[in-house]
Amino acid sequence: YFQYVSKSHVRFTYLSKISALTLIKFSLLEQYRQTYNPANPQCQCHPHHATIIEPRNDCVHRSETLFISFAGGALLFGGFTLTEWKSTFTKFNLQADTLFLTDPAQSFYLQDSTCSWQGLKYYRSLIQEYSKLYKHVILIGTSMGASMVCMCSDLASLSIAFNPILDPALRCNVFDYRTLQKYPKTLILKQVQTNIDKIRNENQQSILHVHWSEKSSSDIIQLKLISNQNIIYFTDVDQCNKRQGVYFWLHNTNDHVLPRDLKRRGILT
Repeated sequence: YFQYVSKSHVRFTYLSKISALTLIKFSLLEQYRQTYNPANPQCQCHPHHATIIEPRNDCVHRSETLFISFAGGALLFGGFTLTEWKSTFTKFNLQADTLFLTDPAQSFYLQDSTCSWQGLKYYRSLIQEYSKLYKHVILIGTSMGASMVCMCSDLASLSIAFNPILDPALRCNVFDYRTLQKYPKTLILKQVQTNIDKIRNENQQSILHVHWSEKSSSDIIQLKLISNQNIIYFTDVDQCNKRQGVYFWLHNTNDHVLPRDLKRRGILT
């Protein structure tokens, strides 16, 4: 069975489901935990993809800006976007390096590459290291990926999150049970709220934009968990040109995968 799955065109989906339920590691998935795309085609300082790609202090090809993409749950639900947002990034001239991250176990990135539950510590440390090397570090993610974006938002120049899941227990997903066994359901929310308060009150040069689907009841339940919200109804992309602070945007859609709706309307890029 495992040999069949490993060769099937839907192998990423099945292997990710098995990994999420059992914590079994599959090299086919693990080798794509991190994918690094430098803007400079001459750069050969990093592996293209690997379980872990260490930041390189000696890389002379670095751009000023690094985009870090935290992939959502597409691996579980029929897609295998190991480089989520790549097609969107190619729509405009970024002149930035990109680091694409995946979580084969679908653990909200709380599990690290060694299968220990040190993911939050690892990814926060990783972003801190990259922040020393780049002038700007920009985080982006949807759903499960957006959760870790928010949990690291105080460390980045700009963070963009679409429908983050702040309490996994509220969505009754069987693939979340191992995460909920290991951590209290409030872990994500507490870290996100801490970051929001830090960005607001400590005059940090960080920006966090959180975009929500107004007509998606499951997402609005998550939104209401956050205290002291300054909700803005989204009408025009020019509204998002903020210099500092935390902003919550409501979009007139019921699609949990909000970027998909924005893409259909031609305003995502």
